[in-house]
Amino acid sequence: MAKRFIFLEISDPEILSLITSIRESAMGGTSTSHVHITVRGPYHREIPIRQLERCQQLLSTRPLVLNGVGEFQAGDTHVVYLKVQHPGLRRIWWKPDYPVGTFGFNPHVTVYEGTNADRANRLKEFLTQEGLKLLTWDFQVTARVSDHRDLFGAHGNVDEPFIGLVNRRLVRADILARLTRTLRTSDTPPPTEAGQLAAIPAAKRA
Repeated sequence: MAKRFIFLEISDPEILSLITSIRESAMGGTSTSHVHITVRGPYHREIPIRQLERCQQLLSTRPLVLNGVGEFQAGDTHVVYLKVQHPGLRRIWWKPDYPVGTFGFNPHVTVYEGTNADRANRLKEFLTQEGLKLLTWDFQVTARVSDHRDLFGAHGNVDEPFIGLVNRRLVRADILARLTRTLRTSDTPPPTEAGQLAAIPAAKRA
């Protein structure tokens, strides 16, 4: 049976563009997942529209803030994320597969999910040093289905540049170029013993 979830989706075009670009640089491909926070679920039934409207009404009185970076590991998978803050999130939070008493209360937007530990660490360190703090009123509560393409469907216009964030000095204009250089290092395999010996002049190896 299909599982249903309630998402808090960020629709601010500049923040959407920035996070999607960071995610694509980190993952090494095109991102098709919504920029979202999972706030409730799974459900094994249809989610009433009135429930979504109540959640939206509760959250609409304050802006959403992305501030801080975190990381966790599940088996061989490393996840890096941006922390999300909103005073109303605790009131609507319900994730029975991840009880707060065991996993804590940790609303976030994922920017990397993969098995490359070095890449995850470099991304986390980079984003921490950037000190991103983004605020937006542009978000919406939506219902999504786990085995349906609308969970990973189109997420709006990610081609919208984030020049406004740059002009307000919230983001440096060269953030993506610097991120690419930082992550490229993690893709370089360590030298083999044969390669190390080849790099040593013959006179020194003798």
